[in-house]
Amino acid sequence: MVRRLVDEGIESNPSFLKIRLKEAGLVVPSSETLRRWARSTHSPSSGVRIFEPRPSEELSFFLGAWLGDGWADENDGGQRLLLKVRSYDFAKEFADCATKILRKTEAYKVRRVNSKRGIWYLVKVTSLMLYQFTIQPLDRLRKYIEPHSKGFLRGLFTAEGCPIVSVTNLKRPSLGVGVVVSNSDRELLELARALLIEQDLHPGSIRVNMLKGRRTNLGIARNTGWNLSLSGFRYVVLFAGLIGFADSVKLTKLMDAILLITEGGRINAAFEWRLLYEKIHGDWTKKSSSLSHCDDSSDLT
Repeated sequence: MVRRLVDEGIESNPSFLKIRLKEAGLVVPSSETLRRWARSTHSPSSGVRIFEPRPSEELSFFLGAWLGDGWADENDGGQRLLLKVRSYDFAKEFADCATKILRKTEAYKVRRVNSKRGIWYLVKVTSLMLYQFTIQPLDRLRKYIEPHSKGFLRGLFTAEGCPIVSVTNLKRPSLGVGVVVSNSDRELLELARALLIEQDLHPGSIRVNMLKGRRTNLGIARNTGWNLSLSGFRYVVLFAGLIGFADSVKLTKLMDAILLITEGGRINAAFEWRLLYEKIHGDWTKKSSSLSHCDDSSDLT
């Protein structure tokens, strides 16, 4: 209530705020506490700095990344937003955005996690107010996403998307490149599609990637998965320049394919591509590189 009265320009003086709270039948804290709340210095519920949702590139990226690949943790009575990914670059950008939107002086850390499935990078963001804001329905978040849609798309495509590179063999080998994002939340992909159209990127239709109940190498799909792709070369180039990926491995793969096609045409690019990349487990991986590429769960390439 204090924040609402201040934000709407109704009242900010602690003495008068006390009167307003009493009239509403609420417990009244000290004048100093009210002063800190009014100045956005501290949170009324946890003692940490208040999160004030304002549209920004950092908030949009944070939301795109978390809605794509993050999850909420309420263990031990805490409210945490977590992101665990293969790419250090991605985790670091997510951590930096969280630091900035919460106006912290000490940056959030990126923790390296070793598991049977390889190396992961984990970021834990603890903020009651950001937690409560982030878990709202997507419709309520749109007004914070749309003013900075490029950041949101960059976060979402890094989390749940990857470049798709193909070598077709009709008369002669030819190199093709596109971008795809996959998620079980169709509403999320519909928003992404609308934002891509606003950027004049002409995405395709949303299509079924995996039906609920289908068995995969990771288990049985609990929800139907959906794909959203961008395939026209002109639009893929535009995507790389406007949005791109926060994951350096994904971005390098995309830029390598674009550069080869631009410089030598699709036929010559197919030959050059095979000098740089080799197919491992159905995916093109750069030779002499152990860096990860598309998320194992996306099953897209």
